[in-house]
Amino acid sequence: MVTLDKGKVGGGEAAAAFDVQEQPNGAAKNEGAAPAETDEAVSANGMSARGWDGNVKAAAAPAELCVEKLAETDEAVSANGMSARGWDGNVKAAAAPAELCVEKPAETDEAAAHREQIAVSEVSFTQRQARDQETFGNDSDGITKISQVPAEEVLFFRGLGFSNYYIIKIYDLVGEAAIALTQDNAFWLLEEFPRLGFAQADETARRLGMADDNPYRVQAAVEFVMHVYLNEGHVFAPMEELNQRVCALLELGSGIINDVLEDMVFDGRLQMAEVEGKRVVYFYGYYRAECAIAGKLAAMVNPREGLPKVCVNEEAMLRKAEGAEGIALSEQQTTAVRIALRSGVSIITGGPGTGKTTVIRTLLSILEGSGLKTAVAAPTGRAAKRVMETSGHYACTIHRLLEYYYDEATGGMSFGRNALQPLEYQAVIIDEASMMDLLLAEALCDALQQGTRLILVGDADQLPSVGAGNVLQDLIDSEYFDTIRLTEIYRQAEDSGIVQNAHRINRGEYPRFGDDFQLIRGDKQQEILFKIAALAGRCAREEVQVLTPTKKGILGSVNLNLKLQETFNPPQKDKPELNFGKRIFRMGDRVMQIKNDYRLEWRYHGVPKTSGGLPAPRGQKPTSGKGYDGKGIFNGEVGIVSGIDLDLRTVTITYDDDRWVVYQYVQLDEIEHAYAVTVHKSQGSEYPIVIIPMTWFPPVLATRSLIYTAITRGKRQVYIVGNPDYLNAMTDNNRSRGRNSGLCSRLVGLYGMV
Repeated sequence: MVTLDKGKVGGGEAAAAFDVQEQPNGAAKNEGAAPAETDEAVSANGMSARGWDGNVKAAAAPAELCVEKLAETDEAVSANGMSARGWDGNVKAAAAPAELCVEKPAETDEAAAHREQIAVSEVSFTQRQARDQETFGNDSDGITKISQVPAEEVLFFRGLGFSNYYIIKIYDLVGEAAIALTQDNAFWLLEEFPRLGFAQADETARRLGMADDNPYRVQAAVEFVMHVYLNEGHVFAPMEELNQRVCALLELGSGIINDVLEDMVFDGRLQMAEVEGKRVVYFYGYYRAECAIAGKLAAMVNPREGLPKVCVNEEAMLRKAEGAEGIALSEQQTTAVRIALRSGVSIITGGPGTGKTTVIRTLLSILEGSGLKTAVAAPTGRAAKRVMETSGHYACTIHRLLEYYYDEATGGMSFGRNALQPLEYQAVIIDEASMMDLLLAEALCDALQQGTRLILVGDADQLPSVGAGNVLQDLIDSEYFDTIRLTEIYRQAEDSGIVQNAHRINRGEYPRFGDDFQLIRGDKQQEILFKIAALAGRCAREEVQVLTPTKKGILGSVNLNLKLQETFNPPQKDKPELNFGKRIFRMGDRVMQIKNDYRLEWRYHGVPKTSGGLPAPRGQKPTSGKGYDGKGIFNGEVGIVSGIDLDLRTVTITYDDDRWVVYQYVQLDEIEHAYAVTVHKSQGSEYPIVIIPMTWFPPVLATRSLIYTAITRGKRQVYIVGNPDYLNAMTDNNRSRGRNSGLCSRLVGLYGMV
């Protein structure tokens, strides 16, 4: 084991102090309030929805649930699932215990640390329906063809308060069986359409006469609360907390879930276990993933057949690589290269400017110079594109590496590379490894052969993966794997104010403003909004990106996008546009896919990029001319509106990798504008110019790790627009919202580590 400068940072007192400062009144606080995990509990890598075999129900959250956040898609439910409401359509006081509904500092209640979210009062069913109509439109908008649905089904679901949008969706999925399915168990709707939210599914069940203690209702509540934990990044739920939250949600007495849990374990949906002396509950797939990762990586540390030889003379190869790349490695970088060459599993972590890319380039030169077939991948397309640009080596997403494809035979997604068909590489380098969630890590480990070198590179101080788990940090904390932390700022980055300030913030020091890290003062949120728009308008559209902690509020990404669309792409007589609810999609708009849609068909014209030994894309077929097509667009992919057909009501989007997709009108809820995105959505990307609004945000959002991540997205220029006092408060707020994960403990326990 080699570990340099673990760099552990405190900050509890500062975090506690931040809880009560900069909140002059309730109005100011509420302007930008939004829970972190509920806003951005998204699996950027597309791995949040994955079953484990053909006989067991998918253990992970459905893709739609992971993309459309609970608080975002159903405001009738509190962010933590704890609000209660009357079934007459009137709002009533929440029945949940106060400690589960009211934000509490981590320092004072460890058991509720991950529940620090502001409870949102439920709106009435009628209000919720009106919001659906406003968001998705109605018949006159052309979103649905309600006449295609049998009249009996239309009347049935309209009587239950469903909009035409959902009636069409339900009919398309199950046809005329919809009524019988709903009468038997209305909660099947929640499984297929998570956007409905538990409250609406529960109200539907009640209207159809389902008893309060019906096992279907209790099971649905358990799954709902378990999904809330997943959306908060947790791999498991503590048994006691789970019981409390489910009972509060159902307004039933304690112990109601015991029999249901046993049934769900027997059915293969859940797994009960013990982690650090506490009884916990997993979705079975996540439990299985933890066990599989721990076992596989431990075996790779000391493979039975040994590692393939790299070179005869390591020192000579290092000098040769330096000459070929035109670089001189620092002592830390040299150590990192040597560790990676000698270890079955190694971890290289460090902040911006510490030379991680240089280490990758050197490793590639030595590994491939030794005749070892090497793959480079990253969790997202943008991260893969960036590492390819900086290293000069072909890189792809982990999904692409594992040949993730839509299987027409099964109607689901599969990995072409797995234990039965492993990757044919002697070394695999994963960049931006901090973004890799538990399920994606499990899929990667499953496809690695014994004797393969796995090299994980990333910044452990950035925000953890959007999907559940904290894989990179868990592996580091286990102290089972050879790890090196790069701390020395590389010579070329020494003059960068962005790099220097990122490291200052990471150390808990206040940043200093200068040429490439500037402050534009503003106090009121409307003032900040207009200054951001004016500043962005002076920059090239393709270079600037606005990053914000939240989707909601005046300075949330939704409202910022409305303002920035006016700035970058205003309406013109000769520019076609298409209305979709409150959104207007206009030719030339920058947009982002916000859910994993494995069935979306795309086409790519050009020569498939198969250099670096990658196989032809599985599930993709040649098209006429040069190119290929396939299926699957993933959450977080960014593109440009390149075509609008007003007659057919379709929108064509060309994505960054030149694939293009035609969206039908009913599919437009899968995309949103991307002039401004949340910091969580920006992980793995870099932009020439980054603009960050700075005002009061809830302490659960306004953390050191978040602002550190935001700043490190900027390559040439970072602008802070707002009040610098809030930036300093974020720097002070080093409160870590720990994630429930058993991977580290599993490694420590299984292999006798202390």
